[in-house]
Amino acid sequence: MPITLDPSLPEPLYPLAWLIGSWQGSGALHRPGDPDAGERRVQQHLVCTAREDGTMGWRSTIHEVDAPAPLPPTSAFARADAPPAAGTGERTLLMREDGIWTVGDVLPGQDVAAARAAKPGDPASFLSYGLRARFERRDRAGEHAAGEDSPRDDPAGPEWAGEVRGPRIQLALGEPAADGSPEVTATRMFGYVGGNLMWLWEQRVPGAASETGETDMTPYISVELHRA
Repeated sequence: MPITLDPSLPEPLYPLAWLIGSWQGSGALHRPGDPDAGERRVQQHLVCTAREDGTMGWRSTIHEVDAPAPLPPTSAFARADAPPAAGTGERTLLMREDGIWTVGDVLPGQDVAAARAAKPGDPASFLSYGLRARFERRDRAGEHAAGEDSPRDDPAGPEWAGEVRGPRIQLALGEPAADGSPEVTATRMFGYVGGNLMWLWEQRVPGAASETGETDMTPYISVELHRA
């Protein structure tokens, strides 16, 4: 599905034009610390808004549903041999998030002239831009203040960094390791596929080491959204 560029969109947000708007859909929640819980269904409502200062506002509300993950599965961690599970369908607030996204400059090492000469929509026209985002998360009982209808200007959460290239986004959250080198502790990956938004949130779980001794990323939430 072609991406329509809103001419009123601030120019710094052109690389995120495909993400702007309202989305809703369902997916799966995985709790690596509770293997008996299995993958559970989640429902998300997401609103991405263009702000006058050229940043993008992010507001996400995710509910956990007492039901198995969607079938056919959309999650990256669903198992084909998983037994069916019953549920009441009751919804419980899992988290609310406010965020601010900032698009940076074109990343070095790219042929900007060739990209701008390519036809719109051609993969050759895609350029990678630096991307930074902050998210302020409220779990379950945390509610937005009364009358608060837009993301805060200064989300209190840590900064995620990554890039946007065409209809794909990669973000990573890091912190210093014991030796002082940066260590990625979580990632978020987004893709615009067939008019739908698909995204995966992975986290590094302490104590969950691979055969090589390294701590692997573990899927946390996987969702497929359509435009609301």
